[in-house]
Amino acid sequence: MFDLVVLVPSLYWLCYRRGGKKAITKAAALAFLGIWAALKLVPETERDLLNYVAPLRYVGLAALAWLELVVVLEIYKAVFKGGTVEEVVSQTSADMPSWVVRLLAIEANLWRKVWGATKRMLGKQ
Repeated sequence: MFDLVVLVPSLYWLCYRRGGKKAITKAAALAFLGIWAALKLVPETERDLLNYVAPLRYVGLAALAWLELVVVLEIYKAVFKGGTVEEVVSQTSADMPSWVVRLLAIEANLWRKVWGATKRMLGKQ
């Protein structure tokens, strides 16, 4: 458990500490992943210490959900303000693969078109 929760995230941070907050965020994510992996690897009868740190994985899940929501909202805002998919992919500051940003931008563009069609339908009545 020590290796998964403390040692690996600490080594990651030591190697990439010049990355600033991104390195800290990724190291924390590795620690939460280590808690999850330890819960899967350690038998139920041997989880005395793990039962005390297990609630921390919910903190990690909440932080991950928050981070994902922020990134998705940034992409949706860019598309709904009239940006094209290519513009959004080139301007997004998220540390994500471009193909994921492209898919999210295409989805946001679809919802923008659906919203525009809905407004036109309701406006004609």
